[in-house]
Amino acid sequence: MLTHFIVLPGLYFVFAEVDRLRVHAEPAVAVLTMQQEGRTLVSLPPLEFQLSISPHCAASGRPESLSITIADTQKTLRGEDLPSTTTIDLSMRVPASQLAPFALREFCADPASEGESLMLTAALAAQVSLRCIRGEEQSIVFAAQPLDIRLECTPSSAESEAELERD
Repeated sequence: MLTHFIVLPGLYFVFAEVDRLRVHAEPAVAVLTMQQEGRTLVSLPPLEFQLSISPHCAASGRPESLSITIADTQKTLRGEDLPSTTTIDLSMRVPASQLAPFALREFCADPASEGESLMLTAALAAQVSLRCIRGEEQSIVFAAQPLDIRLECTPSSAESEAELERD
């Protein structure tokens, strides 16, 4: 393990190279149709999350596995399946059945709100773990990334058909 020492009068710092894991996620987009007025709980459709993960095993270690969990959706990449690039880009689809309804008062309930969008920040979280191996030793690093959801309001298909008939 590579270690650096910095010595200042009365202060001692030790910096060691460590296993690390960085995660970045783009907001998922959920397209909603007009809701009934007065309805506050909205069920979301399936969501697709785009993740960029940068795993690093220190001191000649190599990645043994990378696991990602969002809601009850899990994906695991084994050592031989992990690309040798420094950043792994992948997408994860979370089924609607794994998403709790959100309380959204007055969003997408009025035809005037067509085309409106709303950002739900930290609505879900991605839990990521990296297992590194060095000979007989193993280590695990964890990271959590809040996930945002952008809601977009569109007219319901019945409203769209009625507008087309009027034109």
